[in-house]
Amino acid sequence: MSKGALGLLSAYWPERTARHAHIPLERVTQFCVHRAAGAEGDRAALVTPSRTVTFAEMSALVSAAAGVVQAGVPEGGRVAVMADDPVSLIAGALGAMEADRLAFLAAGPVERPVLDAFEPGLVIGPDDAYAPPGAARLSPAALAEGSAPTLPRPNFRLPILAQPRPWPGEVLHNHKTLVATAISFGSFFMLEPGAELVVFEPPTSWLGLSTLLGSWHKAATVRAAWGPDWAGHPDRVDYLVADFEAAEARYAGAAPTLRDVHAGIGAILGISGPFSVSRRRRLARRLRAPVFTLVGRNDLGPYIGSHPTWALDDAAGIPMPNVDLKPLNPADGSELTIGWDAIEEGEIGVKSVCAPAGGELTATWLRTRMTGFVDPTGLYFLRQQGPLPGADPA
Repeated sequence: MSKGALGLLSAYWPERTARHAHIPLERVTQFCVHRAAGAEGDRAALVTPSRTVTFAEMSALVSAAAGVVQAGVPEGGRVAVMADDPVSLIAGALGAMEADRLAFLAAGPVERPVLDAFEPGLVIGPDDAYAPPGAARLSPAALAEGSAPTLPRPNFRLPILAQPRPWPGEVLHNHKTLVATAISFGSFFMLEPGAELVVFEPPTSWLGLSTLLGSWHKAATVRAAWGPDWAGHPDRVDYLVADFEAAEARYAGAAPTLRDVHAGIGAILGISGPFSVSRRRRLARRLRAPVFTLVGRNDLGPYIGSHPTWALDDAAGIPMPNVDLKPLNPADGSELTIGWDAIEEGEIGVKSVCAPAGGELTATWLRTRMTGFVDPTGLYFLRQQGPLPGADPA
């Protein structure tokens, strides 16, 4: 980004949000769950079709799950958490992370080859869930029966969460990248205690994970709406969070559903590449609320967003907190040395403490394979996206 764009960026930056925030060395569970339980213990953390869980209750569930995982999986082991119940999925996943075990999340059954490739030592799922040879299996209900473990000093470089890449393989998060993601999301969208978000994406995706951690870091309430039987929703919430195409299908399709839910601030829609301006405008009309984009991928984390104080239909947004962007040569990924606003377009390169291990690195920059340009005010406009490394050309 050129110096001119950096200078004008402040005009579009969220209030009370640092451009680069300090990332404390804490377990992500301490930062996003236990701390909120101490300050806002009676506030609703998670609302599902069947129950409401307060921050104090979620803190206890995570600690109990951590005790079960620590007792059942040796240090450095892998845990697959497969549960269609949001409470079990989140408590099991965060419990594994608190115990410093590597967690793999699935909001329901997964294909056997996927689970075999992950090589879990423990599978947390229903009785009929597949477990690879040599892996123990545990019912999600058993997670609540554990007792809080004695935790050693965490290794902040140790991977604690695995997510699938956009191409074969996995990306790995540690406590620091997850805490950084929570800070970036919660601050950028200016969440406050008591804010409510209806979330259509489970934390198995970069969008659902960022939303969950960022909301709980700010003691906001997440309404889990990724199941097919979501009901009992309020007439008004602060944000709707969904994948762009999923939001279109739900709200702007031939037979739209949930049209009666009003987003008081707007909809945060996740995208992984260029988007259609006309489709964005049509969706905003159907929602009767602004549409904010959040650009990201599993291998990069969230890195460009539009926030509640402004929205331009053709702009993807500005860099998220703790994220630096740089123009790269689309041909080979090398750094462009001239100001980005002086050229027509370039590939977007990312450097971010939110980015997990797994992206394609060029020098010190992660390649997005996405081309676009930045205007003199610091707004990013996406143009096209090339094939990802290893992707099937078909």
